[in-house]
Amino acid sequence: MIASATTTIVEFPNLGWGPWTLRRYLVRDLFGHLSIAIYGAIICVAILIACAVILRFAKKKEGIDTESMLDYFLFCIPIGVIGARVMYVASKWDQYQSFGEMIAIWHGGIAIYGAIIFGALTALVLARVKKHSLLAVYDSIIPGLLIAQAIGRWGNFVNGEAYGASIVPDLLWGMTVNGYGPVHPTFLYESLITFTGFLLVVFVLYPRKKFNGEIFCFYLMWYGVGRTLVEGLRGDSLMIGPLRLAQCIGVLSAVAGLILLFLLALREKKRRMVEAPKETSPAQASEKNKESENQDGADH
Repeated sequence: MIASATTTIVEFPNLGWGPWTLRRYLVRDLFGHLSIAIYGAIICVAILIACAVILRFAKKKEGIDTESMLDYFLFCIPIGVIGARVMYVASKWDQYQSFGEMIAIWHGGIAIYGAIIFGALTALVLARVKKHSLLAVYDSIIPGLLIAQAIGRWGNFVNGEAYGASIVPDLLWGMTVNGYGPVHPTFLYESLITFTGFLLVVFVLYPRKKFNGEIFCFYLMWYGVGRTLVEGLRGDSLMIGPLRLAQCIGVLSAVAGLILLFLLALREKKRRMVEAPKETSPAQASEKNKESENQDGADH
């Protein structure tokens, strides 16, 4: 969970950057109760940018109207937030004494994979109701999801969390957090991975897309592998027994993406073979030529 401190002190000693004192709150105890965390503000900005990106791709690339996508946002975003909290609480079940503590998301504690899974399931239901291609909907969401993840990770930087556990004094870009470290800035690694994925989707994959689900499969593999690697460096991983939860999901995601991509590509190949015009045999070509000559004679 987010510590009660109101500031985070960050430094990159080998680069000569810092120390920087980062405020965790935009507003603290307004009217005696209301506090607005910078982490929360960053997440909100990330969601707004993601929605704008998704609307563009849904309309321009998939032909899904804006009104329909707004319905997806209306349900997927809040349910995704709930999912993020549910997964976090489930992985730390023994640390909560009451239902009130479990739902107190303002005290910190969410898991991005929970948001993705709950949001994806919600989109599945809506796609069935609206009779949209589920894979086309997923494809249109991926660019926005990637840029949102890239932006959102900077909230971890402000909070001084999601960094590596191993002390690596010789690492050029090693980071210290509140005097601890140097450590791997794993929040930055994941931000760069997702931003790179966003660029690949927007400028490479989408312009060459051949079938629905192609972008979605790329995301499953790209983020699955990336998160699995980064998670191995983190010191605050959510655990299932001796296993890191995000690594388990990441591996399953990457494998599922690879299998699904193969099956979709195979289906697309078969579809094109069925739709392709059959080659004319030599006998059929000769018969057509005779018919054409007879028709020409009749015309004269």
